[in-house]
Amino acid sequence: MGTVRGRGLDRIDRATMDGAVADRSWRASTPEAIDADLAALWRDVGRGETSVARAVMSNLIVFRSPTSAAGGDMAALVGGVPVEEVAARHPSRVIVLEHCHGEAPRAPSASAVGILTFGPPTARYGVELIVVRSACPEPSLLSILRRFVRGDIPTSIWWTEDMSDAAPSDALLTVGRQLVYDSRRWRDARRGAAAMAPLVRHHRVDLADLNWRRLAPLRRALTHARGQLKSDAWRGVDVRVSHAADEAALAWLFFGWLRSDGVGCADPAPMAEAAATAARDREGGALLAIEIGDMHATLSLRSADVVCPDAPPLGVAAAAESEADAVAAELRSLAPDRTLAAALEAIVERFER
Repeated sequence: MGTVRGRGLDRIDRATMDGAVADRSWRASTPEAIDADLAALWRDVGRGETSVARAVMSNLIVFRSPTSAAGGDMAALVGGVPVEEVAARHPSRVIVLEHCHGEAPRAPSASAVGILTFGPPTARYGVELIVVRSACPEPSLLSILRRFVRGDIPTSIWWTEDMSDAAPSDALLTVGRQLVYDSRRWRDARRGAAAMAPLVRHHRVDLADLNWRRLAPLRRALTHARGQLKSDAWRGVDVRVSHAADEAALAWLFFGWLRSDGVGCADPAPMAEAAATAARDREGGALLAIEIGDMHATLSLRSADVVCPDAPPLGVAAAAESEADAVAAELRSLAPDRTLAAALEAIVERFER
C-alpha cells in the first residue's frame, strides 16, 4: 500500500444514527503527522458554537481486510463495519487496521485521521479515529500498533473477518486484553475451532463471541425447563442438535455448552432439507432444533421455545440487538466469560480427537 503524500482538505459529513446526529471531521494524513493532525482537528471542532468533550474509555483496534478505498475517503475506508455506531455507544480511540502480510518491513500508511462527535448540543462528545494501512511482517506490525494505542487505557481487538480463513496475529494479541469476534462469519467451523485452539489453551486474551450472545435465550429456557446442566435431569439423556444453513458455528457453541458440563450430545448436523425449507418459510424460522429425550426446543431470531409432554410450553424472547449494540456490550465487560471459554475448550477437544 502506498503512503499518502498529499494532504486532502478537511471534510465534514453528517450521518443519522438512532435519532442522533454524528458529525465527522477528517483529513488525509501521514504516520508522522497523525498526532499533529488530530490536534488540528480538535482545534477545528472546538471553534464551533457547541462545546465538545473528548471521550475515551479504551483503545479499539478494528481489524479488516484491505479495501480499494482511496486514502482520504474515510467513509469508504470504514464502510461495511459499524465503527461509528460502536464508538457512539462505547467511546474509544478507534484504530482501523487494514493489514496484509509482507516480508519486508515497511512504514505504515496512515490513510486518514478523524474526529467523530455525538450527542445533543448540551452534552456533545467526540472520539478519535485513525485508519492505518500496512503491509509488513509481524514484528513491524507490533511496532505500528504500539505507536498508536494509548498505554493508560485498556485495548480491545475487534476482528471483523472470518477467523476460519485468517486468525489474529501475535502482534495483535500482544497489545490487546480482549478479542471480540463473530463465529457466525466462519465458513468452516472446524477450521475456526483450530484457529481458536491456542487462544483457548493459553488464555492470552479474554474472548468475546458475538454469536454466543444469540444462545442466551435458549440457555435460559432450557435451564428453566430442565434445571442446571449439573443436575440429575441432564444425566443419561440423548441430546441431538440440528441447524439451519450457515448456523453450524452456533450449533457447535450449543454443543460446547452442554459438553463443558458433562452433558452428552451428538455432533450437530444440518437440518433435513424439508425441515430447513419449512423453517425458512415460517416467520422467524428455526436456527437450531434440539431434541432432549421427549423434550423439544427451537431457537429462532425471535425466541427460544421449549415443548415437553408434562409441562406447559415455555418461551423466552430473544433481544433485538444490532451488531453495534453487541460489540459495545462486550467492550464494556470487564470480566472474562468463563462459560464461553469452557464451551470453546469442549469444541476444540472434540475437533482434535
